[in-house]
Amino acid sequence: MYEIVTLRDKIRVEPKSLGADYKKAIEAIIRKDYTGKIVEDKMLFVGLVSIDSIEEGLIIPNDASVYYDTIFKMLAYAPLLHETVKGQVSNISEIGALVNIGPIDGLTHISQAMDDFVDFTRNALIGRKTKLSLKVGDSVLAGIIAVSTKGIMKVGLTMRSPGLGKLGTKKKELAVKGKKKE
Repeated sequence: MYEIVTLRDKIRVEPKSLGADYKKAIEAIIRKDYTGKIVEDKMLFVGLVSIDSIEEGLIIPNDASVYYDTIFKMLAYAPLLHETVKGQVSNISEIGALVNIGPIDGLTHISQAMDDFVDFTRNALIGRKTKLSLKVGDSVLAGIIAVSTKGIMKVGLTMRSPGLGKLGTKKKELAVKGKKKE
């Protein structure tokens, strides 16, 4: 889930950046220091939305930098358990599929790729009974089943539930056809 978070911080602008427009320098510092950071072990800052206010600068003795008390908004991504996300398969391996779900990639373990026994081939995951395949570039719907934010953000995904999986396939019809053949 995406949300906009309002933050307040003292932004340190070094003397070499003061010759140019200090507002652009503050914007560049915020983008560099905040984008890609995990906060409170639950959300990842994706990008700067806006700078709402910049107070007058403060100079501290024995420090040539200027500190600006700044209020700004950041776009944050916080994956929620059981949330359904749309993504695109970016890599296939014997472990499973990496699915790009926006700012991060989530891992779909091979056992969670579809409601079937799955075999790995050079460039696809293929269901034994249904013969459904999952390849790089496929658009999928997946459910978030695990989130870890220790150090880097990791997301575990499943595509076994009804309605989830590769977009454009008729899972129910294929499952029914597979049962009739038995």
